[in-house]
Amino acid sequence: MAVTGRAGQLVSALIERGAGHGVEIVPVGRPELDLADAASGMAALAATQPDIIVSAAAYTAVDKAESEPELARAINGVAPGIVAQCAAQLGVPVIHISTDYVFNGTKPTPYVETDPTDPLGVYGSTKLEGERAVAAATPDHAILRTAWVYSPFGGNFLKTMLRLAGDRPKLRVVGDQLVTRHRRLIWPMRCCA
Repeated sequence: MAVTGRAGQLVSALIERGAGHGVEIVPVGRPELDLADAASGMAALAATQPDIIVSAAAYTAVDKAESEPELARAINGVAPGIVAQCAAQLGVPVIHISTDYVFNGTKPTPYVETDPTDPLGVYGSTKLEGERAVAAATPDHAILRTAWVYSPFGGNFLKTMLRLAGDRPKLRVVGDQLVTRHRRLIWPMRCCA
């Protein structure tokens, strides 16, 4: 299995879990595969001779995407389609990791895959572009939308909060999101306590 990205949370977790189950995970990332110029690195992905490709690498700086829309679009919107084209040329399926940010977050019940999309920002819009590019490139695909990624690798909200809790007697955190097992609701920021 080839996975785009070299050291992200998802690829690191897949490598760890795959090893315990006899699945070889081959990470393909920078410098051979730079998603900002994905077409230049497709040979590196093809060279792994995968039986499946997981498109896991992404531009994940949600707020920063607003000031770097071209970079976010290249990585999240264009590159997944190129990865999916590579998968199609190799005759293997592709699993693309996306986000619930393709929705606007206002639905009071759990989202389902057939719900209409309505991204509110650059990050969600570019991830939706990526989904559409994958679907257009190959019928042999699956798109997984996730709300949060936590792992012992890399940085994530949970690890940051645990670290800060050990360093500070009181934490101040923006309280503008509620995450449940099935959905994320977004409302205007109301607290910082």
